[in-house]
Amino acid sequence: MIGIMYGIGVGPGDPEQMTLKAVRAIKESDVICLPRADKEKCRAYQIALGAVPELRYKKIISLDFEMTKDEAALEMMHKEFYQHYKQLILEGYNLGFLTIGDPTIYSTFGYIMKLAKADDIEVEIVNGVTSFCGTAAASGILISEREENIHIISGQDDIEEALMLSGTKIIMKSGKNIAAIKEKLIELELQGQISVCAVIDCGMETEQIFRSAMTIPDNSQYMMTIIVKTNF
Repeated sequence: MIGIMYGIGVGPGDPEQMTLKAVRAIKESDVICLPRADKEKCRAYQIALGAVPELRYKKIISLDFEMTKDEAALEMMHKEFYQHYKQLILEGYNLGFLTIGDPTIYSTFGYIMKLAKADDIEVEIVNGVTSFCGTAAASGILISEREENIHIISGQDDIEEALMLSGTKIIMKSGKNIAAIKEKLIELELQGQISVCAVIDCGMETEQIFRSAMTIPDNSQYMMTIIVKTNF
């Protein structure tokens, strides 16, 4: 009997925000897959461990999913890693791939899922609390009201045009572009056009909340989500 691949969202950082379904999927997985070679430094693993202590006794496959814009290198890496997972699934093992937040949003799991589906392997997505919902809750704000639109924006590109969209803008994956993004946000903030809040390490002991663009750190922050509300 062929196994199942689960894409399990563990939420933004607080183990108590993990769903009962995520906990069950982890317990039912024979093998846990992590997107980082050192499990002790893998945030998704550490979050899940807080809700499922027995996770530490499960078989773990830890592989480093490197961040690169080289499409050919990415494709080769994903195919290579997928072969490890595929072999175990064909042997009848259920695999649980842990992801921070939700597996359907900017997740490494997405690449593996496409390869598995192409091989007719059963895939089940287990949703998790998103970082932007966690950020809004931590900041005490609403993401949207009435007919207000919501836009999820990748901070990897030029966001100037996206900032002109109506409604709420959620900026993720800012990384090394944070200084440029911050500069544009400050300009609009000083003009009174927008209100900004951002959270680093949402739900973790190291959580930091920033209630203006000016206070956002200039250095690259992987685990930061920015919410931009339009004031007009």
